[in-house]
Amino acid sequence: TCRMDGATPRCVPAALTCQDLTCPPGSTCRMDGATPRCVPAALTCQDLTCPPGSTCRMDGATPRCVPAALTCQDLTCPPGSTCQDPPCPPGRTCRPTCAPAPPLVCHVLNRR
Repeated sequence: TCRMDGATPRCVPAALTCQDLTCPPGSTCRMDGATPRCVPAALTCQDLTCPPGSTCRMDGATPRCVPAALTCQDLTCPPGSTCQDPPCPPGRTCRPTCAPAPPLVCHVLNRR
């Protein structure tokens, strides 16, 4: 850009903006004072592929794979036991367990 310095024209660098900068994939442009800079893009769970049996949860600003919450529908208990879903505090991952089934008790009602 050409600017006048008194009566003399001078070439000065044009002020750059993020529109003047092409960032590589996985990064985005942010202004650092008057200078545009490429910085890593903020990741979300959509950017992360978790292995089977896990799911993505945001840990602050970072996506993380955590074990998927299981329910009794996901668990097969052996004969003589039943599945119990423990109460789970918010923000924690709890797993169902197999517990011995209570014995079956038969009662004979008054017969006449």
